[in-house]
Amino acid sequence: MAITVTTLSAAVLLTDTVVNVTSATGITAPNYQIGDPTKGISGGVTYLLIEQEMMKVTGVNGTVISVARGELGSQASAHTVNSTVTAGLTTDFPAFSPAEQTAVPALPNKFQGFSGVVASAAAITAPSAFFHVSGTTALTTMAPPAGYEQGGEINIVFDGAASWATGGAVSGTVGAPGTFYPFNASSTAVQTGNYATFILDLNIQKWIPSRL
Repeated sequence: MAITVTTLSAAVLLTDTVVNVTSATGITAPNYQIGDPTKGISGGVTYLLIEQEMMKVTGVNGTVISVARGELGSQASAHTVNSTVTAGLTTDFPAFSPAEQTAVPALPNKFQGFSGVVASAAAITAPSAFFHVSGTTALTTMAPPAGYEQGGEINIVFDGAASWATGGAVSGTVGAPGTFYPFNASSTAVQTGNYATFILDLNIQKWIPSRL
C-alpha cells in the first residue's frame, strides 16, 4: 500500500475515537485476513500518523474514520484542524519512533507538538503538555490531562497578556485541586508571546510555576 496524505477537517480532542478527514482516499476498514494472522502480522490494517500520534483505523464511514488512539507505542494527544494526516500500513512507517509511554512526560519531548488553543477562563483543562492560551482572563484552576501524576509538567504559551491567580493559601486550607501556587499576594502576569512551565504538586494540589 502506498502512503496517502490528507488533512483533518475538524480538530481531534484527547479522548475522541473518531477523526474527520478531508479525503479518505487510501484509508480502508481493517481486513485481518491479509498477511499472516498466526504471527500477529496483518497487511490489511491502515494506520494514521497525525503529528506524532499513531492511530489504528477500526472503521470507515465516508470521511469519518473510527480509530484506536495511541497505537504502536505512541501517545494520544489533541490535534488541530488542518493537521496533516499520513495514512499507510505499519510497513509504510519503517522509521517511526514512538513517543515514550509515561504519564509524566520526559521533557524536552521531541515527539509531541502543540495541541489546540485553549481560550483563557477562570477554569481550564490542559489538553496536553504543550498548548496555547488565548485571551486575557486570569487563570485560577487548571485540570491536568488524563493520567498525569506527581511532577507532571505543563508548558503554556500565552497568546494574550494573561495571568494566573494565586488560588489559595500555601498552608491550611488548600485551594481546589489544580490551583496555582501563590508566588505573590495577587497574581502573576505574562506578556503576550511568553510561555510559562508548571509542575503538578499533588501534595498541596497546586501547579508550581517555574517563573514569575
